[in-house]
Formats: sequence, structure tokens, C-alpha cells
Amino acid sequence: MAKTGTKPPRSATKVKSYSLDQSLGFSIYRVHTQGTNVLRRAFQAAGYDVTPEQWGVLARLREEEGANQTQLGQKTLKDRHNITRILNLLEKRGYIERRPDKADKRAYRVFLTAAGRATQEELAPIALDYRKSAFKGLTQEDLRTMRILLERIVKNLEKRLQ
Repeated sequence: MAKTGTKPPRSATKVKSYSLDQSLGFSIYRVHTQGTNVLRRAFQAAGYDVTPEQWGVLARLREEEGANQTQLGQKTLKDRHNITRILNLLEKRGYIERRPDKADKRAYRVFLTAAGRATQEELAPIALDYRKSAFKGLTQEDLRTMRILLERIVKNLEKRLQ
């Protein structure tokens, strides 16, 4: 809906129709959504009550154990409220523990517990199998090119946010 008293953009008169199905952004969204659903089902089928979102935090912690909550949120692309919600749930399940940051008394560092580490290690092969099935038929060169192109798009979007 256009603002009151404003003219429609010049490009609006040139575009005959906009097909969501032809939108690359929508295709990327579909890949993400369907991939999340497939991975969630794979975890559930293996007997784990862990979402892909929670898995991402566990996997990142495995790579960067002891990160503070803010860093972890940035590295997993979660805002403050979402990372707090996820960490609260993972802590309740005994997968992580928070320890006071010695350098900053207001902050906490996050660590995997033995149960969290074991769960992350057990889920990793499921995630790798999911990745293998998702990228079936694509060559390593295809994947490398896709990664480069997606990173270029991310950088373009980051510039718009600055």
C-alpha cells in the first residue's frame, strides 16, 4: 500500500506482474524452510527433541565453546530474545551451562555440558546425511560457486543495513 499523497514508483508502471515463484529470494526461503522441516524430522526420527535452531547453537558452541551470549547470538544470526530463549531451553535440558564472565561480571559465557557435547556429536552425522541428501546431484564446484554467490548477496544486503 502506497503512502497517502505519494506517487507510485516509476518502475511500478513497467512491471506487468510479479511472480513470487520466480523470485530468487522466495526460492532461498523455500530451501531454508523445507530444509529446516526435513532436518527436524530426521532428528525426531532418531529420537531427539532438538530443533534445527537449537542444533545450530549446539554446533556453534562446539566450535566456539565459552562464547558469551551476545557473541553466540551474532554467530547464529539470532537476536537477543531468540538466543536467550534457545539457551534457556538448552540449559533446562542439561545441554549447556552458563558461567559468569571473569572479565565482565554482567555477562555469562556458555559451555556445553557432557550431555550437550554427546548430543551434538550424535546429531552431527544426521545433519551431515541431511546435507548430503539436500545437495544430491550438485558437484563440489556447484557448491563452491553457490557459496560464493550467496556470500556476495549477503555482503550486498549488509551494505544496505549500514
